[in-house]
Amino acid sequence: MNKKTVLLFLSLTLILIIIDYLFFYNKISNYKNELRHNNNFIVLTGGNHRVKKTLEIFFKVKNNEKNLFISGVGKGFSKNTLKNLTKDKFNNEQIIECCIYIEGISNNTFSNAVESLKWIKTKKINSFVLLTNNYHMPRAMLEFKNIFKNIKITPYIFMDKNKYWWKKSINFISEYFKYKFTYLRINLLQF
Repeated sequence: MNKKTVLLFLSLTLILIIIDYLFFYNKISNYKNELRHNNNFIVLTGGNHRVKKTLEIFFKVKNNEKNLFISGVGKGFSKNTLKNLTKDKFNNEQIIECCIYIEGISNNTFSNAVESLKWIKTKKINSFVLLTNNYHMPRAMLEFKNIFKNIKITPYIFMDKNKYWWKKSINFISEYFKYKFTYLRINLLQF
């Protein structure tokens, strides 16, 4: 190959990646937060205080048969942590004991989906709201839809509130490449 051909190939590849990234970014921007009267929630732990924000939503649900699964908690996170986060909520200890489940096995989005499926099966749940950051949702939905057959998943996003535009850009670009690798793994390699 001559120099011009290589340069043309690299330019076209870069243009295709930019166009594909814009589709990815559009997907992130188009999520609408609707709970649709769903009483079952799964939150993926990580940035921007996802658990705390989810607890705010969860405690507003009036149905007594509500369930929350917190997937991928770190060491030291326990029901006592939840009690401290919700000490201003009415009946918090009883709700935590009956309706909130935590697991600390997951360490990535794929294992979040696997562990969440185990919980879904034990609870015999056929629909739930999946909560995570906006930039993480496309990959989370890809992983969860691949594993959760015949179960309705409603996405609910938390906006990335990073003060610095460059950190936000790094999150989005990094997540774009993770999403593409996940897509290839699921659709081409089938494992």
